[in-house]
Amino acid sequence: MTLTLAGAVAAAAPATPAAAAPGMIPIGLANKIVLERSGGLAGEQTAFVVDRGTVGGRPALRMAGSVRFLRLRPAYQPKHPCCDRYAYRITVTYRTGLHKSVSTVQGTKAPRILWDTIEQAERYGVRPFAPR
Repeated sequence: MTLTLAGAVAAAAPATPAAAAPGMIPIGLANKIVLERSGGLAGEQTAFVVDRGTVGGRPALRMAGSVRFLRLRPAYQPKHPCCDRYAYRITVTYRTGLHKSVSTVQGTKAPRILWDTIEQAERYGVRPFAPR
């Protein structure tokens, strides 16, 4: 009876929202990465998508689900904006339904985990569309 009552109390207790702190999202539960890239010499705009079915995409999903990625700030911008560089916005969706987005510009000083995840998404991501 005690176990049944304890289970009922635990089931009725409200869940702590996962958005309360980055560490609350279980490590390795990145479901999808959408990398938007714009700019460069030609002013191109394109996107890359990595999900659990993407061939070669598992390392990018593992990086995006790591504590190091979850600790990233929302943006890393250059001190002096300049021309002909790519701008990136990476949005990760987790199995919990939460999202994390980080923006940066090519050549900006940012943690290695961000650049590694961007590089993997560009290399293995599917290009479902190229927005105009």
